Amino acid sequence: MTEWRVPPWRESGGPSVLSDIEILRKMAEQGVLSVHTLSEGRRSKSQIRLQCRYLRKLGLVERMGSELYGLTASGERVIDGSREMPQSNGYFDLQTLLDLSDNRITDLSLLTQEDIKQINFDIYREVKNPDEETAHEYSVDVRDARRKSREVLSAKRWKLDRILREFPRTEPITSQCAHWVASLVSFHLFPDANHRTAMIALYRLALANEVVGEDHRWPGDKTEIGKAVLLSKFHRHLSPERNFERLWRRDTLYWHWFQYFESLLFGVEYPALNHHSEKALRKKLQRVRDE
Repeated sequence: MTEWRVPPWRESGGPSVLSDIEILRKMAEQGVLSVHTLSEGRRSKSQIRLQCRYLRKLGLVERMGSELYGLTASGERVIDGSREMPQSNGYFDLQTLLDLSDNRITDLSLLTQEDIKQINFDIYREVKNPDEETAHEYSVDVRDARRKSREVLSAKRWKLDRILREFPRTEPITSQCAHWVASLVSFHLFPDANHRTAMIALYRLALANEVVGEDHRWPGDKTEIGKAVLLSKFHRHLSPERNFERLWRRDTLYWHWFQYFESLLFGVEYPALNHHSEKALRKKLQRVRDE
């Protein structure tokens, strides 16, 4: 198990972020608040979303509705000074206060946005290499062959950087994996092979953080992952358009991958993989695309 690392955004400070204590104080002053209200139109909703989740785990806030949170009695005691909790610069010491003993991904330093782009580009080169035999495809909607490579490498670095920077390090491993894949595939950062890119990059992180070993059956057998990707495309088509304001939200695409990783990592049955044939899933996906 790797050592838990503080998310980079918790060290930035300034008006573009709210510390944990500042969130509690705002709730003490204004009552129940939404993630949107706390952001005030200038702060990252995705960061605040993660903060509210771990503040809830600490028993300092309670969920009052979808993205709505209010202060608990314990939270009030922290604000009035009658309860002390280890903190630094307004942020609680999560490593001390939360049980982070289960294996999870906490160190993302070995993976950069350039690494992720290279993974996708390697898939593209493998598919286009006439000397390589592969069942995969890679489609680039560019007529000029000279521009295709540039198009494959054109993913916005800041988007990948933000996903890496804000990765939910305090979430359980199944949730982390689901968030990772759902985010990369829903943003559709590459012309093709977004699912393959997400799974390869995630496997590197899982290996480096000792979540799985090299003998693990990642990413599942061909039929399992094939069906999972088809279901993912189905949910992605039906989900609201994802932007960074919705990053780390738990929509149907997230829950699909959550169940898949529960199956892959812990052997929990995912009925959807067994109750549909690949042919039926392809027809189902085509129907929603044609609507």
